[in-house]
Amino acid sequence: MLFYGADFIVKGGSQLASRFGLSPIVIGLTVVAFGTSLPELVVSIVAAIEGSSPIAIGNVVGSNIANVGLVLGLSSLIFPLKINLIQIKRDLIIYIFVCAIFSLFCMNGTITREEGLILFLSVIMYTWYSFYNPTISDNKNIIDENPSKLWMLYLFIFSGIALLSFGANLFIKGAIDIARYFGISEIVIGMSIVALGTSLPELATSVIASFRKEHGISIGNIIGSNLFNLLSVIGIVSLLSPIESPKEILFFEIPYMVIYGLILFPIAWMKQPIHRLTSISLLVGYVFFIYQLF
Repeated sequence: MLFYGADFIVKGGSQLASRFGLSPIVIGLTVVAFGTSLPELVVSIVAAIEGSSPIAIGNVVGSNIANVGLVLGLSSLIFPLKINLIQIKRDLIIYIFVCAIFSLFCMNGTITREEGLILFLSVIMYTWYSFYNPTISDNKNIIDENPSKLWMLYLFIFSGIALLSFGANLFIKGAIDIARYFGISEIVIGMSIVALGTSLPELATSVIASFRKEHGISIGNIIGSNLFNLLSVIGIVSLLSPIESPKEILFFEIPYMVIYGLILFPIAWMKQPIHRLTSISLLVGYVFFIYQLF
């Protein structure tokens, strides 16, 4: 389900970009990113309703770390992946700024409904801005020589999102039950097992996009998903119910998330495609993060 869901999203997303003259990175940052962030949203809402709000926070922070360490690391290790600094610089700066605001909101131990509203309104503004002020694209696949019917492209994308969400939720349900059986704390479950499960769609999508040489969709999916996780997932969940945020995450987990955002600047600045040693370093950093959690 994860494989075919990702394949459908990449096919539909890249052709949709061609039809509307948008760069694949814009589609990756918005449509694809929102689709692959749906599992985080669903899991976090369910966790908040069931009174397990630390899972919601852990899920988002852990997923953002997994998206860079695991998803980008593994995607660029399997297939050569190119990052264009000019294309992603604006969105990366926005992401770091959002991380700072999120950290500020976590300082008092609770993310309130008012703070959730600010985050949710921000994601609407960001999506609008991305579509109407697209980044510079050097992608040569903008003109599609054999465009599919428009309804077919939408069908591909929505079918892919449905498959990804369902497949990830199956994984998450089993993982949470196993972790609780062994008495692992909820914040650790959220940051490790649940975050890994909800990052599987991003992983599947980025690997498939790298394989199809849709580099814009692959990197756009990672940065866009991280933004959607903080803005829409935390925003919507805290609007429904204020989220309890353990203060201890301000000293390790959140700084780790910010560092894994900042590290994308030198990676994009370096010679492309991403060197395999860099990919391995990202993966080792992610393994170290999980080890420290446990």
